[in-house]
Amino acid sequence: MRAIDQVVHRFLEEQSSDKRIVINLGCGYDPLPWQCLARYSSACKGVTFVDIDYKELMMRKRDVVTTTPALNSMLTDMQVPLEGSILLRSDEYIQLGCDLRDLLSLQEVISNTINVHESRILLVAEVSITYMDVEAADALIQWASKLPQATFCLLEQLLPAGIEHPFAHTMMAHFDKLQTPLRAVQKYPSTGEQAKRFEDFGWSNVSVCNLWELWASSHFATTSERKELDKIEPFDEWEEFSLFGCHYFLLVADTVLIPSNNLGSTSRTLADQTMAEEHCPEFVQLSYQEYPKALGHNRFAAAIRISNRPQDAIGLFGGMGQVTRVNSMDVYDTDGVSSAFPVPPRGGPVPSARMCHTITDIGDEGALLVGGRTSPDNALADCWVFHKWLNLWERVDDLPVSLYRHQAVHIGRGHVLVSTGRNDSCRISSSWYIWSRRRGWIKCIYDQTSKIPFATYGGTLIVSPYESNTTLSTTKHGLYMGGLAEDGLLQQAVWKFDIRDISSEAPTITFTVSNPKNAATIARFGANVIHHQGRIYLLGGVLKDHILSLENEICVLDFRSCTATSLLPMQLSIHPRPLLSGITTVDTGQSFVVMGGSAVCFSFGTFWNKGCFTITVPEQSHGQGDAVSVTKTPVSPWRFVRTITAVQPTVKVPQLHSTSTTIRNPLAVSRLHITSAEDFNRLLQAAQPVILEQLDIGPCSLKWTMEYLKEKVGIERPIIVHEATTGHMSFKAKNFAYSPRTFGEFLDQIDSGEKLYLRSLSSEGPSEKPANMATDFPDIAADFSLPPELITVADTLHSSPLRISGPVTMWLHYDVMANVLCQVRGSKRLLLFPPSDIKHFEFEPGTSSSNIDAFEKLHDPSLAATQPHEALLFPGDILFLPPFWLHTASPTSRVSVAINAFFRNFQVGCYAPGKDVYGNRDLQVYEKGRQDITRIVRSFEGLPIEARKFYLQRLVEEFTQKAT
Repeated sequence: MRAIDQVVHRFLEEQSSDKRIVINLGCGYDPLPWQCLARYSSACKGVTFVDIDYKELMMRKRDVVTTTPALNSMLTDMQVPLEGSILLRSDEYIQLGCDLRDLLSLQEVISNTINVHESRILLVAEVSITYMDVEAADALIQWASKLPQATFCLLEQLLPAGIEHPFAHTMMAHFDKLQTPLRAVQKYPSTGEQAKRFEDFGWSNVSVCNLWELWASSHFATTSERKELDKIEPFDEWEEFSLFGCHYFLLVADTVLIPSNNLGSTSRTLADQTMAEEHCPEFVQLSYQEYPKALGHNRFAAAIRISNRPQDAIGLFGGMGQVTRVNSMDVYDTDGVSSAFPVPPRGGPVPSARMCHTITDIGDEGALLVGGRTSPDNALADCWVFHKWLNLWERVDDLPVSLYRHQAVHIGRGHVLVSTGRNDSCRISSSWYIWSRRRGWIKCIYDQTSKIPFATYGGTLIVSPYESNTTLSTTKHGLYMGGLAEDGLLQQAVWKFDIRDISSEAPTITFTVSNPKNAATIARFGANVIHHQGRIYLLGGVLKDHILSLENEICVLDFRSCTATSLLPMQLSIHPRPLLSGITTVDTGQSFVVMGGSAVCFSFGTFWNKGCFTITVPEQSHGQGDAVSVTKTPVSPWRFVRTITAVQPTVKVPQLHSTSTTIRNPLAVSRLHITSAEDFNRLLQAAQPVILEQLDIGPCSLKWTMEYLKEKVGIERPIIVHEATTGHMSFKAKNFAYSPRTFGEFLDQIDSGEKLYLRSLSSEGPSEKPANMATDFPDIAADFSLPPELITVADTLHSSPLRISGPVTMWLHYDVMANVLCQVRGSKRLLLFPPSDIKHFEFEPGTSSSNIDAFEKLHDPSLAATQPHEALLFPGDILFLPPFWLHTASPTSRVSVAINAFFRNFQVGCYAPGKDVYGNRDLQVYEKGRQDITRIVRSFEGLPIEARKFYLQRLVEEFTQKAT
């Protein structure tokens, strides 16, 4: 409406002594004359509006005008003839009934109505003559060009990327279904061909642009007008708006040379043309797997790569489903069974339904979900870590601001950089943030000596592929491209940035402008970007002014030069062609997978990608982009397997009485930052477990990679490890063996997923002395140190074993000595229960271990009366475990490395005498008490059984009274 209105308004404002006529060809029920008379009354003086359409339709429109005072009161000297083609006449407005294919009749009725030789005429055809036979429409355009002073305004559909484009296919199918096929678009599918059409038929001055290009024109709308729209209607369907705009065009042609209509270009940008001519000369495989019926359909979701050797799986979380936003997880794998994906635990918190969020892989620590939205005015600030091996969500620090349509990348050792995004439908964040588990969210400081980009959202964020994310350097380099600004215009800027002091409290970010030759093609909105085999791939999204051509939908980006070459995988015979809007893309090592995606195609219907795509490209050398070999082994295509719905069932335990008990979810162990030894001593007195954060345990958490440990400890060093037969080790069932290994073999095997566990023993005398890091592993001992705040632990240290675990769970047990568990590498989940819960776990007298798998039985009715606590440990975390707290541990990463420090917090005389290399012998008074109980029981042996039972039960009650 605005497109036509601005052309008509400009025509009305022209200074001319000639009579001005606006002719609406195929007008239908368009109220254009009355809109102009109301809005531009002064400019309409002396102007006549003429509506032309089929006579039967115009007679019905005449009845509406003549019976509606709000319409006919604006007309003067209104006449309603009873016969002929002139159906209504007034000073301001005329209705003509005529078939536009009959040019002789058209010319006659117009000549009888207006003086064409003394008039400036604007002919408007808004999606009308496209329904005519192309030859008839062409003849009409050619006839109009012979009018002495004429301007032609045409608004119709385009096929800018061909009829196979999903939007175009949906649009054409819609009109075919209505039996009103679009005809001209098939002969003139592009703006260039439409311009040539008019030039060939006698129009000397032709200007044409698509509506997406027109939207960005300063002649079409001002910045303030675009911003005001957000206040009227919250809006975030920009990909769909762009697709619609690129498939419609506005053309203005004149028979005389007049000032430019400022409608924009008639051809693709130079950058797009250059890009289209360059592509990777290599073999690209593309596999397509259809979804099961009505499944796998979502958009603007986020993916989690789940590695659980020997098989892999992908979880696709959230997004917009076919009906509403979801918080379920779609599972994909390559064998159709998804045995790698863990069964979700019952209970526990889960993120709410959302879309336009990010999920960033941070290695063994899991994946970080950031923000998202429900509606465009309801952004979310909550953030979650997904623990891949457990299918378990943990809520972490909220964003400082609610955010969606942002970008997030891993910049090393659990640190995630988040770009600007939308706060709501009217505001964009102007800040960049870094998250880490140790510091939470830290706002980046802009370097004031450099330029600061306009705040945008939906751009493309890339970190250098030449810098490892397994270590944390002080500086990272990256690119930020495209995105929409606050006024809804796509920015074509490409920014290089450096971010310094990443792990500090004041990270600084510096931006510099880059001007690559094809910025118009790589600066996008809503694109996907992945790192694959040392290359950066850019997929889908929206361009400024123009639609993405087929050859540019997927391209390879050179990070250093900011140039791109097209990949051309979609030229393979895959039908239907996918729509790369709202998709999610994941690198799987040998290939990358495109999942989800769809768009509402205006009023024509919704197009859904009905399957996922697996794209395989040759392996690369040194990340330089030169193909050195072609992958010969076929890569299995990825496929949708199932949907896991996020549920939090409430489990109730039947009781003898009328009340029922609800099983509680575990309480999260508190996280604290202490600053002194006195703080820790107070924790000792409180005797409650707590996770200590932000304490310095030395460089071990950065240095202890598998290769580093092999080098320093020695691959040939002999060790004894627990070799388990199942995922849960049981001390009582002895479902594991003590097996000899070399240290190098052990690390390789747990890295490949074998169920092995190392609890180091003393190298000087395993059966005589407790483990001690300083003497047992002297080559790495200096990398670890107890922080000064734990001086009490160091002063009363009993032992310090090294623990390295593969995917195996340690049995439920308690320790008599207090201890701190220092997590060095990977992550770990622990369930803890207070000492009073021991009666629920079948601990036999005199044993410190239970055969019950607390992880599996957590929600069993038999444990309803327990008080479970949960601790999730990450590198640098220290868990304080008071004596007698029951606990069991399971790694949530492929490999977990930790150091235990057991210490004596009771008086020395309390501990059992003799050797205690593991530090788990019960206190001396308990061991002596058990001996006394044996003597007491023996003293009752001469009594009858009823008398013995009577008095022993009374003693039990007395013991119970003494215990409280």
